[in-house]
Amino acid sequence: MLEIRHLKTLHALREADSLVDAADRLHLTQSALSHQFKELEERMGMPLFVRKTKPVRFTSAGLRLLQLADATLPLLRGAERDIARLAGGTAGRLHMAIECHSCFQWLMPTIDQFRDAWPEVELDLASGFSLWSVIGWTSSPASWNRPTSNRPRCAPRN
Repeated sequence: MLEIRHLKTLHALREADSLVDAADRLHLTQSALSHQFKELEERMGMPLFVRKTKPVRFTSAGLRLLQLADATLPLLRGAERDIARLAGGTAGRLHMAIECHSCFQWLMPTIDQFRDAWPEVELDLASGFSLWSVIGWTSSPASWNRPTSNRPRCAPRN
């Protein structure tokens, strides 16, 4: 099975243009890097680059895996960055329900300040507020015994 480290290793080899320099970039010994390439080539069933060439020449299989690395590694870095922001509390989503129109006079400038301070937080604003919609019920008494979602069922008392 192909692993992320294999893609990173191939990418480093292309960028460094030699096994020794790629090993340095990956903080590995040249021997450890050679073993990784040997293992990967055995898994793939064919060589990925031509050894003892300067600059490094990749085979068709090696070029295909480099295309995969070029597409995948930036996505992984972006996901790691996004998750770090979520974990650090600098990104996410804020849901707000606004009931009165007079709120807009003071709320909108406050929201602008919030956006300046927390640009990675998505704001989800809804006008109007209904307790029934919050707990998953429609406002129709005919449907009180049928929740609109999988939330716990609660029926109003008669």
